[in-house]
Amino acid sequence: MTEWHTDPHTGLRVGLALIAALVLIDAGLVAWAITAPVTFATFVAGLLVLLSVAAMGWIAYRLTGLIRSAYVLDRNALVIVWGETEQVIPTPQIERVLLGEEIQGRVRFRGIRWPGYWAGYGEIEGIGPVLFYATAPLQEQILIQTPGLAYGISPEDRDGFLRTLHNRLQMGPTQLVEQTSHGPAFARWEIWQDRLALGLLTAGFVVLIALVGFLCAQFPELPPLLPLHFDAQGIPDRLGARGEIFYIPLIGFIVFFANGVLGGALYTRERLAAYLLWGAGVLVQVLFWGAVLGILAAA
Repeated sequence: MTEWHTDPHTGLRVGLALIAALVLIDAGLVAWAITAPVTFATFVAGLLVLLSVAAMGWIAYRLTGLIRSAYVLDRNALVIVWGETEQVIPTPQIERVLLGEEIQGRVRFRGIRWPGYWAGYGEIEGIGPVLFYATAPLQEQILIQTPGLAYGISPEDRDGFLRTLHNRLQMGPTQLVEQTSHGPAFARWEIWQDRLALGLLTAGFVVLIALVGFLCAQFPELPPLLPLHFDAQGIPDRLGARGEIFYIPLIGFIVFFANGVLGGALYTRERLAAYLLWGAGVLVQVLFWGAVLGILAAA
């Protein structure tokens, strides 16, 4: 069994540069938001920071796959290792091996690509569907074609890999293995196929974020003091600074987070209980909207 490494350096540098650029943008947005008055623009800046943090996490996850990328070859199979993903290609299933520079057909790529990083699904005219796990452009890749699916790879020592692959194919397998695909464990979670669960969680988050945006848009027009509590007759009995109204979405976030975590812990064993928790979280956010609208109406 021989392991062939990729050349991840270019892809890593570009990925880290993207993260660094996002960090600089976030730092500027945060610095501006701290000194600027609270308006809807402030909310948009905060939302952009939140989205960029998610993007940085996504890029970092992609880079872990790049760091742990290799191609393991023996007489029985070629195994593509890309982070937590493994593609097992039995050597008897290999119909032909093509060099990237030989590709003449149109390429349609629907995956993640930046200099030094090619990962995803595509189609090449005359070849068919292709899974790409490479760190080089198509012209420098090797395409391994099997019945119904091809794989684009880029071992650092391309010539050495091709010689070894040719020898392994001539020698023939010592045992038969299945052509299989193994992805990361989280990709197999049942919740990704559960529309009700995803809908409840998304609804709770959207309602909460919308409340924050609404308050930021209304904040410049609010009076310095707001009625934050009412007695049994509906008469305000406690006033507070207008900034205290943001305690309401803060409590909403705590409820959303707690219900999300508890529901996630119960999901595999008591799915109905998880639905009830997530549904209650949505209801709480709606009630908080009612509380905010009542406060603003009484202001």
